[in-house]
Amino acid sequence: MEELVREKTTGDKIRNYLIVSFSLLLFIFAIDLLTVTLGRLNNDVAKDIIQATRNPFISLFVGLLVTALIQSSSTVTASIVAIVASGNMTLQQAVPMVLGANIGTTLTSTLVSFTFITKKKEFKRALSSGISHDMFNILNVIILFPLELSFNFFV
Repeated sequence: MEELVREKTTGDKIRNYLIVSFSLLLFIFAIDLLTVTLGRLNNDVAKDIIQATRNPFISLFVGLLVTALIQSSSTVTASIVAIVASGNMTLQQAVPMVLGANIGTTLTSTLVSFTFITKKKEFKRALSSGISHDMFNILNVIILFPLELSFNFFV
């Protein structure tokens, strides 16, 4: 039993710190690469989508739709940050898209809760936690979206 519980040596700790540091560096590099790539984006469809996001309601629904399609609000938000950093979109266009991504992520939590449908007790807990996540994000958007429209709260 004592053989299973092993103390971490200094070498293990250093290796773990190096792995975390390398992962963070790789993530930052990927975001920078995404920024450069989106800055050179010259596709007419992309320009039309970015042009359409001048309307905050359309921007909200674009963020929701893209997040629902790829099931990752983190990817959508990182892409939006990269597009804004590249200068292809203004911050006023990006804020409703991020709020839409927060609503879009609610679909993921609800879909995951449906995987427990055959187990009554687990399904009830999973669905209630998924719905609480949904309500939190939806209420945030209900409160913050009108503030952004009226006062440019985030800009």
